[in-house]
Amino acid sequence: MNNQYLAFYASSHGFGHMTRCLAIIEELLETTDQLIYLASGVYQNSFARVYLARFGDRVTYRDIRTEVGLVNKDNSLQVDIPRLERELTNFMTGWDTAVAAEVAILRDLPVACVISDISAIGIQVGEQLGVRNIGIANFTWCEQYEFLGLSETIIARFQEVYAKLDLLIEYDLMLPAPKLSVPRKQTGFICRRFDPARIAAIKAQYGPSIFITCGKSADLNNIQIDNWHGTIFTTSGINITATANATVVQLPVETFDTHNYLAASDVVIAKAGWGTISEAMLSKRNLVLIDREGVLEDSENIEELKRRGVAVSIKESDLARIDMQAITDLVADNIIRENLDAYQNAMGDILSAL
Repeated sequence: MNNQYLAFYASSHGFGHMTRCLAIIEELLETTDQLIYLASGVYQNSFARVYLARFGDRVTYRDIRTEVGLVNKDNSLQVDIPRLERELTNFMTGWDTAVAAEVAILRDLPVACVISDISAIGIQVGEQLGVRNIGIANFTWCEQYEFLGLSETIIARFQEVYAKLDLLIEYDLMLPAPKLSVPRKQTGFICRRFDPARIAAIKAQYGPSIFITCGKSADLNNIQIDNWHGTIFTTSGINITATANATVVQLPVETFDTHNYLAASDVVIAKAGWGTISEAMLSKRNLVLIDREGVLEDSENIEELKRRGVAVSIKESDLARIDMQAITDLVADNIIRENLDAYQNAMGDILSAL
């Protein structure tokens, strides 16, 4: 498949889907002669353009909305269900037009396969091109939307699209999708490569640190941190205040190696998205997950990781004031270090499946 295009359709919901696609794309560009077509949201692709800049014109970018995903209430991590249904209905109305535009671009290129994480638009493009059609995910939106009680019409349409896949690669923590009858391959966690020298430099510059993220699409009013004498790294969308002995460092949205800051930190406090979980598991960090009621992926991820003894959780309401001494005690009592140390990067499995 060398010198052919692999067309990636990365979800434009948040950043986790993009960062794990970037991990795969980076590995492909460094180890093969293949070309990449990357379709995602403007926000996500602007990050990808910086991250993959060294590969020059081997990557072609297409800025489109590939997904709605979930829509949160203002200043909250809770899902706004009525607004989500409206946005999904409008988005699905434009599927045929969006797919036709993509096919018009790709039909004259040597496209070997389409890889969707987990965009319904990408899957439909793959089907119309008649090339190998691969999905890669830790959930499908059918289970998420069914859990939220969304319209059966919406869920059925997504099920119809997912059924067009030739293969679904399932990451660790995959939500059960019993209604989806396509070939599957199970794999583990992946993430972008960590840079040991960069991690050491961050530790030397900032000393003891914690990393707090609710996803780059979050917008929360304020989080108060008590009993921490060190650095607090945080991503965009979060306002953090702390005691005088702590230093808050807000990483700009264009920071392309947030995973290295995460790996340099003693504790990671995060929304239970798969991308952050994977980075924490593979860097062996103490992981504290934020339990959002009403989001199936989060609840299932949290319960399974707690069962494995590799994470703990707090409620979203606890974000108003976080006592780091209490967090330290919670971690010490519940995280089993040898269980965490067992996780390894599954990139080799992904590349062999592609």
